[in-house]
Amino acid sequence: MTTLEIAHGGGGHSPQPTSTPTPSSQPAFKRLSEAEARRALYIDFEGEKDKPPVLLGVLRHRGRGAEPYVLQVVVDSDFEPAGPSVRGFREAVEIVVLRAEHGDRRIVSWSQHDLEVVRRLRGDDPELVARFECRYANALGVARLWANRLHPGEKPGDGQLVGYLALIGYTVPPDGGPGHVGETIRALRPGLQGGRPLTQAQQRRWGRLLEHNRHDCAGMRAVCLRATEELEDAAEAQR
Repeated sequence: MTTLEIAHGGGGHSPQPTSTPTPSSQPAFKRLSEAEARRALYIDFEGEKDKPPVLLGVLRHRGRGAEPYVLQVVVDSDFEPAGPSVRGFREAVEIVVLRAEHGDRRIVSWSQHDLEVVRRLRGDDPELVARFECRYANALGVARLWANRLHPGEKPGDGQLVGYLALIGYTVPPDGGPGHVGETIRALRPGLQGGRPLTQAQQRRWGRLLEHNRHDCAGMRAVCLRATEELEDAAEAQR
């Protein structure tokens, strides 16, 4: 399995952003330009419902002509043997924020679930949460705005990413479909806690969860790019 890590440069302070960060407010969370969507960091936490996350996926686009790639980090020590790489939860969030600040990028997730996960750090590090919020955008809010304005007859009936992927014709390969995240985590945790290595069947199951996470990030980016491009084109045509 390839090890993917969120690496960042040395030094204890992040560079100042080149523009003013977006205020942390509900309307601001739904604003995203096409240029911001193209350069944004797309994140997706995986875990059991109402429990701390186990995995963080971060999609980053490295520049013109480069293919986006997804960095995946385990943030639950029980799953350290499963990999790909391991960080503490707070450390992983801080590295995402530092990357966003360093490159003057937005941080995007599908719905505010991932934002609420990060907000669990408020008691220990309210400044880090505030920095995250300043750069945060809700992809679902952007997608709903786009669908309401330009595709009202085709708008998905719920807020699930899969409906918007179908709307833009994004094909998810079989291994990237539903990861049955909660079931997989509950099935694998006891053995990992007991120090037992994953069996081949368990490795395949964990691999499907990783692939599901990758395509959640990649699909989210594809929806945001289509939505922001069409919204800006429509606005330009009305001028």
